[in-house]
Amino acid sequence: MLYARLLPVLLLLILSCKNNDVEVLHNEIMDIHDEVMPKTSEISYLYLAFRKKVASDATISTDQKMELLKQAEDLEKAEDEMMVWMNDYIPPHIMKSSKNNNQIIDYLQEQKKIISNIKVHTNASLALGKKWKEKLSVNN
Repeated sequence: MLYARLLPVLLLLILSCKNNDVEVLHNEIMDIHDEVMPKTSEISYLYLAFRKKVASDATISTDQKMELLKQAEDLEKAEDEMMVWMNDYIPPHIMKSSKNNNQIIDYLQEQKKIISNIKVHTNASLALGKKWKEKLSVNN
């Protein structure tokens, strides 16, 4: 008789923990997004400034032009990765009607890896872009 009363309580606790896991993962993902997203305006500024510098400055070497174009492409790729991820990301509340908690957690864990990789790429591209901006006195 005691087991019959405890079983529903235990099931509720298990489901509650899984729902909490979903919320925690989603919040971690959004924290990473919120950290990286504001950097996209600086990224846009840099890749446009690099392309402008290449097109208008005859004083920089061919090697420097090639490097600026390479950096511009990498910066634009970092920005594109974020935009694609944002477009493709499915918030957990949308999936609740078609997926179980384990499937949602698996999806969120994969999304956390993806957005973490985007963060690493964005930060690395931006750091290198800033070095080139300073080295070649790139202005808008």
